Amino acid sequence: MEKRSRRRLLRTFFLLITSLLIITASASVYNYMYMQATSIAPETADVQFVTAADSTAAGASIGTNGTYVSFTSMAGWPNSTRTYQAAVGIQNLDTAARTIELKFDQAGDWSGNTGNIDSITVIVRNSAGGTQQGTTINVGTAGSSTGAISIPASTTWVVEWNIKWAAGALSTNTVSVKLTLIVTGE
Repeated sequence: MEKRSRRRLLRTFFLLITSLLIITASASVYNYMYMQATSIAPETADVQFVTAADSTAAGASIGTNGTYVSFTSMAGWPNSTRTYQAAVGIQNLDTAARTIELKFDQAGDWSGNTGNIDSITVIVRNSAGGTQQGTTINVGTAGSSTGAISIPASTTWVVEWNIKWAAGALSTNTVSVKLTLIVTGE
C-alpha cells in the first residue's frame, strides 16, 4: 500500500508542478501607456483645388476649403476623344515648393459602364507653356499616377482629362472615377 500512496503522491505532485508551469507560461504582464492629443484644429490647406479655364464645361464644383473637387458635366462622343485641357487647377499657396502626386489608386476607384470606355487619361501640366509634369495617369490601371512632382511656391498648375468612349458607347452609358491628390508634408 505504501508504494501506491507514493505513486499517487508523485502523480499529484507532477500534476501540481505541471499546472503551475502552465499557469506561469500563459500568464502575461501588461503595462498600458497612453497618448493623448488635445486641441487638434483644422488649418488652411497649403495646396488647394481652384477653378481653371475648363472648370465650368467640366462641371467642376470645388469644396469650401479647396480640398475636394467633383466634376458633373464631363462627357464625350463615341469613338472620339474629348479633352478638358484645364478641368481644374492645383494651386500651391505655400511660400515653399510642395511635393504632390495625383493617383488612380485601384480598380475599385471607378465604376459604371467601364467596358464602353476606350481610355481616360489624366495629365498635370504647368501653367507656363503647358508642359506635362510627371507621368500620364491611365484610369483603370491600379496604381497609375503622376509620380511625385514638385509644384513651386505660389504656383497654379492645371489638370487635363482626356476621355475616349468606345465606338459602340450609348448616350445612357456613364462612368464614375475617383483620383487622389497626395500632398507631402504639413
